[in-house]
Amino acid sequence: KYLLGFAGLLKNRGLVRVSIGAAFRTMTQAGMLTFLPVYLAYELGYSPLVTGICLTLLQVAGFVAGPVAGHLSDKMGRRRIVMSSMVLTGVTIFGMALAGRSVVFILFVALVGFFLYAMRPVLQAWAVECTPRHLAGSGIGLQFGVTAVGASVSPLLFGMIADQYDIYTGFLFLAGTIILANFLIFFMPDSKQQGAQPVRVG
Repeated sequence: KYLLGFAGLLKNRGLVRVSIGAAFRTMTQAGMLTFLPVYLAYELGYSPLVTGICLTLLQVAGFVAGPVAGHLSDKMGRRRIVMSSMVLTGVTIFGMALAGRSVVFILFVALVGFFLYAMRPVLQAWAVECTPRHLAGSGIGLQFGVTAVGASVSPLLFGMIADQYDIYTGFLFLAGTIILANFLIFFMPDSKQQGAQPVRVG
């Protein structure tokens, strides 16, 4: 019965769309964490200390964003928060690539961290709401499995793009992954309009 129920999750369009959207978000995150230090050290000439500060700001902003985004999504709906965060992440990544060696660049790094990490808890909650209660853990496991695929291929694709063109184009690729994720989420109904109805198997 469990295997039949898990197989049924693959036919759950809401869960699959949220999971693929989360995978594109994770592609952005993995690419940022892999190549942002390279960009800071070799392209902008930042010292190891300043590079470390920028990466710390990225994580601290994400630490602040998680509870805030979770609370707002409970009040306003998952779809609105996820789409807003994705749009703003793409905009800030594009701005970061254009900011160059300036104080504004560090501000953009913090904003990317805030909006990028704000989506993670909301997408997880959304996945649970798309899944029957008795398979909630399996639904999250499916989402994590799909996002792991995104995380594994993103650094490779970024590196290939950076070698073929330049690292700035690589960051534009990351902005593009968020746009694709936003496109998928756009067709999802708001979590307030859907519920995870238990599915009887057998």
